[in-house]
Amino acid sequence: MGAITTIAACLAAFALLGCGARTHNLVTEESSGAITMGTFRHEGLGDTAMVLKFEGQSFKASGFVIKRKQDLADLKRQFGPSKHYDQIFSGLDTDHFVYSAEPLLRAGNGVTLRCFAIWRAGGSPAGNCVTVEGTHIYFRFE
Repeated sequence: MGAITTIAACLAAFALLGCGARTHNLVTEESSGAITMGTFRHEGLGDTAMVLKFEGQSFKASGFVIKRKQDLADLKRQFGPSKHYDQIFSGLDTDHFVYSAEPLLRAGNGVTLRCFAIWRAGGSPAGNCVTVEGTHIYFRFE
């Protein structure tokens, strides 16, 4: 009975470790120069969150929705009737999902950045934000 308890405890620990939130850091070389710092958190048990430091101000958003899409018609054209397509259609192969988010980041003084991020399964978010003046700033996370 001790071995079964030990195995169950190890599996539970592994499952809990796998449920942590995934956090991405800003790639400054591939983002607009006015952005000096940033993080993007999704998945897991914690709230979603995005933080950008833009022109010296810290902008934050949390609890925004992550959308998940999959173009089954296009995937069927690509893979045709096959075992691979059957796995995609049944949900066993999740590598073909595309995720997106539209957080509204807010600074302490109330100024906002409306952002749009997109990424493929297993990838990193990238996109842009628009200032209230209409300026587009681009970001990419690792």
